[in-house]
Amino acid sequence: MLKKFGSLNELKIRIYLWVVPCIIISLISNTLLQNSDAIFEFDFIINNTLSIWFIISWFLLYKRLFIQFAEYSNLALVSFYHVTTFFDAVRNYMAVSGGSLGDFIIWMPIITLFFFLTLGTKRGLYYSIIIFLTTFVMGIMYINSLSSESIDSLGQFYFANLVYIIVLYYAQHVFKTYADLEMFKKHAYYDSLTRIASRLLIDEWLEKKLKAFRYKKEGFSVIFFDIDHFKLVNDNYGHKMGDEVLVELAEIIQQQLTNRELFGRWGGEEFIIISNTVGEETLKLAEHLREVVSKHSFKGAGKLTASFGVTNSNPGDTIDSLLNRADKGLYQCKNCGRNQVSYIK
Repeated sequence: MLKKFGSLNELKIRIYLWVVPCIIISLISNTLLQNSDAIFEFDFIINNTLSIWFIISWFLLYKRLFIQFAEYSNLALVSFYHVTTFFDAVRNYMAVSGGSLGDFIIWMPIITLFFFLTLGTKRGLYYSIIIFLTTFVMGIMYINSLSSESIDSLGQFYFANLVYIIVLYYAQHVFKTYADLEMFKKHAYYDSLTRIASRLLIDEWLEKKLKAFRYKKEGFSVIFFDIDHFKLVNDNYGHKMGDEVLVELAEIIQQQLTNRELFGRWGGEEFIIISNTVGEETLKLAEHLREVVSKHSFKGAGKLTASFGVTNSNPGDTIDSLLNRADKGLYQCKNCGRNQVSYIK
């Protein structure tokens, strides 16, 4: 349940897949825990019909079929079952034998959660209050026929119901805040154009790498590169084509990398690779990437080249000192004709 999900709807469906079986168990146990002589034929038919439908709806949700229909039909059936079962318990059991609601309170959080899941925070609150008031009126109708034990049980039910509504209402707000923060974090950490890591995430990567280098002596290297004469691409073909070139560049570079490398966009047309390799192995990677770019024909812009500055982590390095060396290597390529790899110790 705590895994990351692609969307809020996906998380919502996953919760449904847990909640619906609980409702099915509630229906089945409600039938089995009663004496067969005490079960009215109508109640028996209703419980079994609902159980069958919830099994079908669970399958629909699992297969992602007719999701909205499954949601609202389940909402209507859950509400009907909850209200009618409560009314039956008060009228035919508590008012007659003076008993309590028993395990009815146990299933209230699941039912209330179902309301909020289907309708959202605001409408879920209103709907839950309407259902609560409906059961409250039903209980008041028979209050004079109830024993002190039954009244105490009824009071606990109403109090618990209100607590569940309030808790779930505020839980929805907490979850929404968390989801908004996760969304903000996602947008902040990933470049909106190329969908690779942004400068903010790259800084975090570099901090972790430098820390590991200081304490564990785990060396790493940085490859800084950009498209040669990128300004001419924008001038000749327009900024939209320039953006498409950057996206295409990010894609072809990503295809060449392994799990030993971290890849992100530093800004503008500048990209950065953080590799677990050092020395000659990193230079071979940079040279391979240079060849891949030079042989690639970009859609609408044709053949382009790129320059690469490479450096290894050194004792006492900071993010600035590390990147300054990589940047120095990149500009050394520019001054020496471009489309090459330059290594700075």
